[in-house]
Amino acid sequence: MSRGGKQSITDAIGDVTRALVPTITEPEMRQHVCEAFVASEVYSVAWIGRYLPERDDVVPNASAGIAEQTLEDVSTAEESPRAELTNEAVRTQEITVRRNLVDDPPCDEWRDHALEHDYRTCAAIPLVYEGTLYGVLQLATDRPRGFETAERESLAELGVTIAYALDDAESPANTDRDESAEAAEEMTEVPIEAEQKRRLYETIISSTPDLVYAFDLDYRFIFANDALLEMWGQTYDESIGNTLRENGYEPWHAEMHEREIDRIVETKEPIRGEVAFEHAEHGRRIYDYIFAPVLDDEGEVEIIAGTTRDITERKEAEEALQKSKERFRALVTASSDVVYRMSPDWSEMHELEGKEFIADTQESTSDWLDKYIHPDDQERVTAAIDEAIRTKSTFELEHQIEQVDGSLGWTFSRAVPMLDEDGEIVEWVGMASDITDRKEYERELEQTNAQLKRSNQELKRFAHAASHDLQEPLRMVSSYLQLLEQRYGDDLDTDATEFIEFAVDGADRMRAMVDALLEYSQVSTRENDFESVDCEAVLEQATENLRMAIEEREASITSDELPTVSGDERQLIQLFQNILDNAITYAGDEPPTVHVSAERRDGEWLFSVRDDGIGIDPEKTEDIFEVFNRLHAPDEYGGTGIGLAICKRIVMTHDGRIWVESDPGEGTTFSFTIPDGTGGETT
Repeated sequence: MSRGGKQSITDAIGDVTRALVPTITEPEMRQHVCEAFVASEVYSVAWIGRYLPERDDVVPNASAGIAEQTLEDVSTAEESPRAELTNEAVRTQEITVRRNLVDDPPCDEWRDHALEHDYRTCAAIPLVYEGTLYGVLQLATDRPRGFETAERESLAELGVTIAYALDDAESPANTDRDESAEAAEEMTEVPIEAEQKRRLYETIISSTPDLVYAFDLDYRFIFANDALLEMWGQTYDESIGNTLRENGYEPWHAEMHEREIDRIVETKEPIRGEVAFEHAEHGRRIYDYIFAPVLDDEGEVEIIAGTTRDITERKEAEEALQKSKERFRALVTASSDVVYRMSPDWSEMHELEGKEFIADTQESTSDWLDKYIHPDDQERVTAAIDEAIRTKSTFELEHQIEQVDGSLGWTFSRAVPMLDEDGEIVEWVGMASDITDRKEYERELEQTNAQLKRSNQELKRFAHAASHDLQEPLRMVSSYLQLLEQRYGDDLDTDATEFIEFAVDGADRMRAMVDALLEYSQVSTRENDFESVDCEAVLEQATENLRMAIEEREASITSDELPTVSGDERQLIQLFQNILDNAITYAGDEPPTVHVSAERRDGEWLFSVRDDGIGIDPEKTEDIFEVFNRLHAPDEYGGTGIGLAICKRIVMTHDGRIWVESDPGEGTTFSFTIPDGTGGETT
């Protein structure tokens, strides 16, 4: 038995094969087959239809797990989607499958039928023997990915066996007998039925993979089927009449079965057990066996009949499942995340520990997708699962999920395939993190960023407008004051002339500050992608822009080899120009000397601009990068108090850092970094 009490597909097919043995009539055979399929719980519905060649029709005449009246539209003579499945099996004489009958059915009636009878997938298996179609077997299962290749192959082989049994039951010896043969029938009925049963037994016993055998009361084999002879690696003649030991059984094994045979003779009760021993071709295998007494007319045991089934794969699967459960429990104990286990094709969730985030699942369930995954994300989740299965790679996805309290949450789910020795997936083990708070934060951050973007755009528009609106009155004030001085200068005394000069100077400085503020606002964000910028060319352009100041102060500006970086060329020119201008302005009485250098450190370029000027108080080096923060009075040194603040914004826009090192009277070194986005080139 497999998880949840269900049999494995192999066990179910084996039981159906054995159901053929005790049947007497063809209707009984069909009914026994349907009942055996449904009893396995692997299949929820089973029906068999008889093929009528004269009408080219399939008419259901046996079923289990389904109401007979619901089979009215499956005849090939009907025009319905359900009949199309049967039609295709008849036409191609191959197994046909329909999936997604609940989520994506061909018609609403089929969905209703699937929901009523608890299935999602259907298959029609043609019953063909030696080119003759005897009917169609239709099965339904709640497994969304049921009837994969291996299962279809096993069912196709079973279809041939059932067809043979039907052929035997419908043979001329048993059908179409007229009245003139009735007298003879009474004389031959028992031999005919015995012959029929014999041929049916022989066919099934020789085709089953189970071991079938019989002992006499001296522990000697009196029958062994082909499967048992293959396991021994012996012929029938070499084996029959031998004891267990003579057929190669180890002493302990032979003694165990001899004791069991003695007990059956004494109690007349069957015995069931498990044993492991060597197969001639396949090595050590594990078997489940049943010994049953065959009684004579006086009620005494005359023969011991036995059947043995190879359950190695099942036991290995059970051991693997137990190990998987142990791993799962260890993960649950060690992790604060949701932990879950899935079947190889994700059709079933074996187990889920929700950690109070989502509802627990302790038993296998096939409706996990609808239970846990939000409808908007189901298609994405399914597509990611299919790709992970196809490539046998890790499944990773962020998706919405229903939480324990019924509210909508977010999870990051990651599942790893567990592979067997042949590289086939045996199950998936996954973990899911609650990222609901992170997603909410990201949503709020997106809203904030959008608002910030709108605010920046409005700020730029305001800066342009303010610049224009402020510049005009300042130009007017300055112009009229200069005009006043020109026209009435001779009539003004010394104080009046000095007052006019102060006013004109103030207006000019105000205009310079407005220009600087506008420039400061324009470097608050980067609007375009960076490109490779040659810093040698940047320094050359900056010195050219300062040529008049350099010549006036007889300044000396030198540099080492400078690199190529990724950045905004216009902004980098402004950066170098403002720092050089600062060095020239605060050089003191001597001609200024400035040196520019660069070195690569830890994935970034460190630039240094060193001068020999008046220096800065170390306690004030942090303040000089703030807007309008001046260390000297305007009548001592000119400037707007914004130049170094612009430098800081440019460097930050380039994901760098800027700082200054200085002592009064010892000169100053401005340093800033630019990430190396070009692989370390220098020009």
